[in-house]
Amino acid sequence: MPINLARTTIIHRRFKRGGAHALAIAGGIALAVLSSSAQAQTQADLPAEVIAAAKAEGKVTIYTSAVDAEMQEIAGVFEKAYPGIKLEWLRFPSTTLFARFVGEYDSRVYTADVLFSGSTQLYQQRPELFQPLKPDYLPNARALLVPAKNANYAVAEIVPHAVTFNNAVVTKAEIDKYLKTWEGLADPYWKGKIALVDPKISTNVVSWLLNMRDTYGDAWVQNVVKNQFRVVGTGTSGTQQVAAGAFQLVAPTVQSHSTDIRKQGAPLTVYTPEGPSHGLEQGLAVPVRAPHPNAARVYTNWKLGQESAKLICRNLGVPNVPAPQGTTCPPLSPRHVGSNDMLTPDQQRVIMEQLGLKP
Repeated sequence: MPINLARTTIIHRRFKRGGAHALAIAGGIALAVLSSSAQAQTQADLPAEVIAAAKAEGKVTIYTSAVDAEMQEIAGVFEKAYPGIKLEWLRFPSTTLFARFVGEYDSRVYTADVLFSGSTQLYQQRPELFQPLKPDYLPNARALLVPAKNANYAVAEIVPHAVTFNNAVVTKAEIDKYLKTWEGLADPYWKGKIALVDPKISTNVVSWLLNMRDTYGDAWVQNVVKNQFRVVGTGTSGTQQVAAGAFQLVAPTVQSHSTDIRKQGAPLTVYTPEGPSHGLEQGLAVPVRAPHPNAARVYTNWKLGQESAKLICRNLGVPNVPAPQGTTCPPLSPRHVGSNDMLTPDQQRVIMEQLGLKP
């Protein structure tokens, strides 16, 4: 059951969910089984005494921007791997999550054991708040493919940005003709049919917009504006509105924004156009004041390991470690562009003004 942590905050605890797991629709994401030479050969666990101490602590609390459906699935797999350690989580958008964490830290309130978020801004701005994640602390850190910007956090997975469209309204032929590449969002064919996730809520959206502008030029931005896009509050709410028929497509989104409603039969396809593969580099960090430090260490090492990688692949994310043998995974695009989480206010202001939005 949910646990009241404060008047306006809920820490979630996993509950059992019925039904088989429904594989998300890949759209334009190609799948590949990695060759044996690229596969991780071992799963590095922590010393037995660390695991025993973690079980004595009894729980690990994650501050995260991941959706509840994703966290419920993570909790189920982790708790099976480490019985006796309950996984709880608090979910907010990254900017809200960071503000809460820093406010608590400054007030000497220590609740978070691990931070797992789509933005890495805080880990780069305030690395002293977090443990160095070196291989002697986390053995699975040795296998990481995409490095973090400093040693005090790790990139746990890569989540490519995509378009989510209503497949009851939009045909594959239309997608092939008018949205083969990201440049197609500026095609007048989509006038009045597009929703844009609010850039004010996330530096990831701003970073994606800047990447599109840098790739296709100012004319792309101007033509997207001519297409009379509508702003939606979040990727999740945007996909819900697309499913309801308010728009034909929404961008930028990720798979998890619509996982639940697709499982329930919503007519949605998550599709990645050709072009630069801009994506979130999901950050993982352990606060220096984690109240359950051993459980935090066990969870973080697990999150960078093979069982977690299987789960990431199953949900069509890209793990930041070589995939387990025989696992079908989306490959890391050779055109991968990590989200820039350290954008200046001026960079954000300029693109917002180009779009006709207030910063």
